[in-house]
Amino acid sequence: MTNTMKKRKNKSKTKANSSKKNIKHKFILLSIKLALTCLTLIIIFVLLVYMGLFGKLPDNQDIKNIRNNSASVVYSADNVMMGKYYIENRLTIDNENISLHLKNALVATEDSRFFEHNGLDLISLGRVFIKTIIMRDTRQGGGSTISQQLAKNLYPRKDYGLLSFPVNKTREIFIAARLEKQFSKEEILGLYLNTVPFGENIYGIEVAANRFFGKNSSKLTPPEAATLIGMLAANTAYNPKRNPERSMQRRNVVLDRMKANGFLSEKETKIYKKLPIKTSYNRLDSENGPAPWFLEQVRVQAEQILKAIPDNNYNIYTDGLHIHTTIDSKLQTFAVEATKNHMSYLQTIFEKHWKDKDPWQNNPKIFTSALHNTTHYKNLKNKGLNEEAIIKELNKKIETSIYTFEGEKQVNISPIDSLKTAMRILHTGFVAIDAPTGHILSWVGGVNFKHFKYDHVTSRRQVGSTFKPIVYATAINQGYNPCEYISNEQQIYERFDNWQPANSDNNHEGYYSLKGGLIHSVNTITAQLIDRVGISSVITTAKNMGIKSPIPNVPSIALGTANISLLEMVTAYTAFANYGRIKQPILILKIEDAHGNILYEAEPPSIEHEVFNEETARIMVQILREVIQKGTGNALYNKYHLQGDYAGKTGTTQNNADGWFIGFTPKIVAGSWVGASNPGIHFRTTALGQGAHTALPIFAKFMQKVEKSKKHKNLSSQRFYPLPNELKKRLDCQDYLEDYTPIEEMNFFERLFNNPNNNSNSSDSIKEPEENNVMNIMRNLFKKRNKK
Repeated sequence: MTNTMKKRKNKSKTKANSSKKNIKHKFILLSIKLALTCLTLIIIFVLLVYMGLFGKLPDNQDIKNIRNNSASVVYSADNVMMGKYYIENRLTIDNENISLHLKNALVATEDSRFFEHNGLDLISLGRVFIKTIIMRDTRQGGGSTISQQLAKNLYPRKDYGLLSFPVNKTREIFIAARLEKQFSKEEILGLYLNTVPFGENIYGIEVAANRFFGKNSSKLTPPEAATLIGMLAANTAYNPKRNPERSMQRRNVVLDRMKANGFLSEKETKIYKKLPIKTSYNRLDSENGPAPWFLEQVRVQAEQILKAIPDNNYNIYTDGLHIHTTIDSKLQTFAVEATKNHMSYLQTIFEKHWKDKDPWQNNPKIFTSALHNTTHYKNLKNKGLNEEAIIKELNKKIETSIYTFEGEKQVNISPIDSLKTAMRILHTGFVAIDAPTGHILSWVGGVNFKHFKYDHVTSRRQVGSTFKPIVYATAINQGYNPCEYISNEQQIYERFDNWQPANSDNNHEGYYSLKGGLIHSVNTITAQLIDRVGISSVITTAKNMGIKSPIPNVPSIALGTANISLLEMVTAYTAFANYGRIKQPILILKIEDAHGNILYEAEPPSIEHEVFNEETARIMVQILREVIQKGTGNALYNKYHLQGDYAGKTGTTQNNADGWFIGFTPKIVAGSWVGASNPGIHFRTTALGQGAHTALPIFAKFMQKVEKSKKHKNLSSQRFYPLPNELKKRLDCQDYLEDYTPIEEMNFFERLFNNPNNNSNSSDSIKEPEENNVMNIMRNLFKKRNKK
């Protein structure tokens, strides 16, 4: 090779090397420019976010005034949570009440360097940038610090199209930094645990602890805390109720991380990982819980109370109020168990009674009317379908849930058959009141709140014979003798449109004492009594006893034809338990704001006005005691073997549509009602449909539990005051006589007409009660003569 050729070759290599260097140099310059451009764009982008181009960032004042919507809580008189009202199901608790196990599990799992950074963890951020943005692997998650996650919870992300992730992430970094400046690390942990969602529309650790473990979050064990913190990765997938196995696997991962971060020892971790997850699922809100109908009444009253407070800005759904009520959690449990137990039995009897027949078979309009009132029917009607087309559509089967006493069931059923099933359900209402104070102790408005929200404690139905004591109290208060005998014969009351009341057993022979007429619930005696004392007098007594429902001015009210609520009737009976003075029902004792400041407090129980005198009340109590001892309520002792001192009255309406029982002791008044939603649906026999069979057992089963409870036994153990001797004498007579000759009255009758000098000043002058007796004798004589 010549020198020339070598020179050319070296020159060529030099040019090539120079060219490579130039390309490399240009690439480096281009990369630097590109990096600077990207950095400039990023800086500009960050500045634009900071300046609020994508929405104003919360300033320090906003951060300082952070306030989550918090549920208002209803407590029982014994300080048990009964339910909540909310938009977001959250209970905010003070930081010092949050379990240390929860904080340790959270830090170990979500942000192990939480106490080392100021809201931004650059290592985590780098991982997010590479894996999520460059590699587009969204499974890696955001890698956010706890402060950033809190920012996301407090200020939810928005949709910015393709820029959604970087914009939201940048906003959260800025907000997190401001949170770190405003709050301590402990406060941030508290804020986070009060804010974070756990699925099932629940927010915050306190609600989650109550929902899944039935306890306050401060009482969670390390494995329970790990279970709940494990849910944060995927609420549904790691839900311990729905997916217990996956939840346990996730819990054990959290426990391992707690060990790795020094929060648990090796030994503790091994023990905890072997434990099964034991949930105590407890869904507690305004619709789920032990007293949903009661909670609805409390809500209405609480809103009325808050509205009356000057300058009130409180919202029951968002302001975390504490509402303290009169209800007793244990007595409420007794009431729920008693109603559930008896109504399940009664429904079985009702189904056997009707078998495959429809209870409305003799009156098809009952079903037709109910069908026409359904939303489904009305929607099809509004679409222009005719009756035939609507019925055809409503006979198509669909997947739906129906209520049974064995529980809710998912079935494939037509809307028509679903309605028929619902219409056959028997319903109930039960309420108990503390007699001396008027405090509501328990309240059950039906058989299932989810499917039947209608409250049968406040709804109005015919009250049957439970109204009769009001008639008798009116008479005794007017001076009638409880041992006065009245003919049991059936009468026609011409001045009341030939009203002719009959007895349920069709027996109209002999005579009943006035007290015997009530003990054995004799219609003919009660009818004569209201005719004597006057309808208006009875209505006045009823109103004075707390009954607010309209009472028609007709004599049949004596037999219970008026539509009155169970709550009103039980309130009325407090007049007997309190010897002539009623106690108006009280539900709410106190309302506090989220910080414990008292907004409202009920006044101490006051002495109510006297409805009738104490002597009348004592006589009535004794008669109503005898109703239980030997009358229509005797099953309390004979069948259910109650031990307390009880008084009360059963009630049954026309065609057995409504069954009633109201019973009381000196300390408690309680009542129950049973019937179908439509009065046209009922038992066909009085043996099955009477109040003693349908309603009384609920009271009996409730009081059985009360008598066995050490805490509540005093409600049944206290006895009524013994009667003075003179009242004992006034009540010392037989209930029923087959033949009765009122000798003393007849002698007086003869004296009256054989003494021409009779005047108001004579020793034989007619006193008002005696005059009434004479008039009764005259009426009976004239009737007997007319019959002959």
